[in-house]
This record gives sequence, C-alpha cells and structure tokens, in this order.
Amino acid sequence: MTSWIIRSELPSDFHAIAELHALAFAYNFGMGEAALVSALRTRKNFDSELSLVCLKNDRFIGHILFTPQEVQIEGNKVKNLILAPLSVHPEYQKQGVGSALITEGLHRAQQKGYELSTVLGHPHFYSRFGFRSNAWMDEQVKIPLETIFVTETKPFLRERRVESSDLPILYEMWETNYGLSSFSILPGHSLLDWISPSNKVRASSILIGEELAGYIRYREREPNSIIMLLARDREAFVYITSYLKEKLNPLQNTHLLLPICSISPLLKQLDWVYDITQKTYAEYMVFILDGLSRPSLLSYFKDIHNGTKTRGYLIWPTEFDLC
Repeated sequence: MTSWIIRSELPSDFHAIAELHALAFAYNFGMGEAALVSALRTRKNFDSELSLVCLKNDRFIGHILFTPQEVQIEGNKVKNLILAPLSVHPEYQKQGVGSALITEGLHRAQQKGYELSTVLGHPHFYSRFGFRSNAWMDEQVKIPLETIFVTETKPFLRERRVESSDLPILYEMWETNYGLSSFSILPGHSLLDWISPSNKVRASSILIGEELAGYIRYREREPNSIIMLLARDREAFVYITSYLKEKLNPLQNTHLLLPICSISPLLKQLDWVYDITQKTYAEYMVFILDGLSRPSLLSYFKDIHNGTKTRGYLIWPTEFDLC
C-alpha cells in the first residue's frame, strides 16, 4: 500500500513544484519545464484541478500538468488536454508515482468532459495507459534557395510586435494555411497565444507596405528554424520567403525549410521547385477518453494508422518555446 497522497496544486506549492522540475529535468542549463509550468498558469483557461502533486510525508515527489488546449480533427473542434510536464523526484522514480499521477489526471479529465489528451512522451511508458503512438506528423517544405526570387521590385517589408488588433486577421490566415490539416492545434484568441515567452524566439507580424500580410515565429539565432509561418496570399508568401532567404548564410544553407502543410493553397499556387518531407514518431501520442466523440476519434486514428487518411501537423503553443 502506497503512503503518498495526490491532490490539486495550491498557490503555496509553486516554489516546491518548480524545484521538483529543476531536479527532475537536468538536460540543460535553463529552467525548462519549471518555466513552462509558470507560463501555462497564466492562461485564461488554466485549471488548477488538473495540476496534480504527489506528496509523501509532506515532501513533493511528483507533479503532472494537463493544460486545456482545443484541437481540430477533420474540421471538428475537440476538447483536448496537453499532458506536459510530468516529473518525479529522482529519489522516487520507478516506484509508480508517475503512473499514479497519470491515472488520476485522466480520471479527472474524464469527469470534466474532455475528449482527448496529447503528449510528446516515451511510447513504452505511455502506451501502458492506452496512449496511441504516431498520432500526428512533422511536415516540412524544402525550397532550394536559388528557386526563391522576386522578379518585380520588392515592397518595403518589416517585422513588428504582434498587436491585439492583428489577431482576427492572423486567425483567418491560420485557417487558410493550416486549417485544412486533418489534425491541428487551434491557436488561441489572446495576445499571449501569438507572442513568445522565450527570449530566443521571435514571433512577429509581417507588414508589407504597412499592411498586415503575415506572421512568422522562429528562433532568432537560427533563422531556418521556423516554427510557424502565415501569409495573406501567394504574393505575400513570395515576399516573406524572399525576406527569410536573405537571413540565411548561403554557405551554410542550401534550402529554406518551412513548416507548411503540403495541402496548403499557398503551395499549390507556386511554380517553384520544392520537396516535402513527412515524418512521424512513436513519441507523438494521444489518449482517447470516453465521450460522444470517442467513436469518431477511434475511427480517425485507426484510419491514419492504416494509412487510409493523412496525419495532421501540430504546432505547439507559444509557451512550449521555453523548452
């Protein structure tokens, strides 16, 4: 019989939870998951009942966070939770703490009416709870730099900080650029959903001739590590890709790498040469909860596993730029 307890987090727990993540995730010099949890708590839909701690003799030995994040599957909105992070104190690992937190978290998610949970996690561990692997894919368009050119005079293009008034237009652009994907994370309607909390990532509105024409989110020191790209139309897409090309060192880069769905209308309008790579991994996992959508979700993930439907492409919320 276990001697620990699991309960929802309290504000007085924040320091202990952050310290626990710092102990459990020592893969880099930063705070990583500790900072991620702090950022996710600022969300309007944050639910402290889905942030669970495990204590033994008043000592914090585990924490798990489920964050509400709506997704779209085949055009239908689905109530989803992102499972991240999960940490167990190094002295208590492999003793069932993580399993107990996952089981309790999924039970609470079921009671609250959620239909799906997504996680980027170890397949051998999460599959024990019913998580399914290879649930989505990475998709990347590779455009040779010499292919990218603008014949006419380029208009003035610049980046600026995203403003609240940009959001309705950016959301419309997202629907055109990514909304056709069979499985996608729906962006939010808050300014916090479009700017990055990481000082290593720039998330910018793109102005062409002082009109809002697109959006890019990329790692500043790695301009070819583009996380998200939106364009108003084909013309804007051409100008934005040409702008991004100019950021690259041609001695180190031969292609511009873009995170765009292969079914995007913008690509179909191009006469450029490009290649598309699609990769999925066992770590890309989902758990289907009981509910009205369960039959359709089971059918969808069965079809992508059998290859009769194409996997979707997920772009993680801005808070995950911290990890």
